[in-house]
Amino acid sequence: MLTESHTQECLSLAYVHAVTGRAGVNLFVGNRHDYGVDGTFKPVVNLNGRRVESGYPVDFQLKASVNWEHDGDTVVYDLEAKTYNDMVGREPSAIPLILLLLCLPRDSATWLAGTETELTLRHCCYWMKLGGEPTANSTTKRIRIPRSNLLTPDAVVAILATERARWEAAS
Repeated sequence: MLTESHTQECLSLAYVHAVTGRAGVNLFVGNRHDYGVDGTFKPVVNLNGRRVESGYPVDFQLKASVNWEHDGDTVVYDLEAKTYNDMVGREPSAIPLILLLLCLPRDSATWLAGTETELTLRHCCYWMKLGGEPTANSTTKRIRIPRSNLLTPDAVVAILATERARWEAAS
């Protein structure tokens, strides 16, 4: 039987696979040695009647946790300081990197349920592009993700469009 942590990881990957599949976006998930990047969204475009990757990817770091809370219009999560520092320390000209956080209920028995008509994965996944200065804290950095940053198919398409526009403006 998998550990609870590995189960959380599997569920977070399933969530991202479902969302990107519906968004029509290629998803690359790295191997065990991810070095701070768990996967990449790769948009697909129609080029002369053929579908090809656009060349404007967005990387992501994927987390799943029961240790989060809603505070008004934000989701509060304590991210490992080293992960936070790696993310905000990324070169500005590098492929964009966003954080994905799957917020699970505390009771693991309620994480996933299935019937003949539906498969339900609770609760949801949020995204955020982190910025700012590295933290001097050695353990965690508290982050606040806007609850409006729900990871949906439309959100993935919008994230990719925003980052493509940023790259094109910098060119």
